[in-house]
Amino acid sequence: MSSRKQLSLVVSLILSGIVASGGASVSAAPRVGEVRGVTVIKAGAPQVLVEGPARLLHVEFESPEMVSLYRVASNGPDACRTDRADAKRTMLHSNVRNTLNLNVPAGQTVCVAANANSVDVVWHADKMTTAAEARTTYASDR
Repeated sequence: MSSRKQLSLVVSLILSGIVASGGASVSAAPRVGEVRGVTVIKAGAPQVLVEGPARLLHVEFESPEMVSLYRVASNGPDACRTDRADAKRTMLHSNVRNTLNLNVPAGQTVCVAANANSVDVVWHADKMTTAAEARTTYASDR
């Protein structure tokens, strides 16, 4: 067998092994702009969850309390604490992963609020790095 054929065979075997293993370990690495956090919210004291440009992927909490999300203009650290009675609210479900895939454009902030007591909210988002990413719209955000 010629050296060229041997090299071709070796390369084919290596590539077959990479494909069979699911693309090596690169696919298991976290995304570049991935952000995870825990936010403690108290009744009457809404908190900033994520500021745009970003995509809020999911939110979870374990509590009998009512928890909701809403968007406001990014006006500093107190953006969520001013009266937002007119903001469209999304109610979240307790003890499940609330999958949102919510696009948050630059200049917007997503706030989280609880109706009573203290609630720990776990969340996961992707920070956007380009204008094209920030403009992407998902079906759940329409």
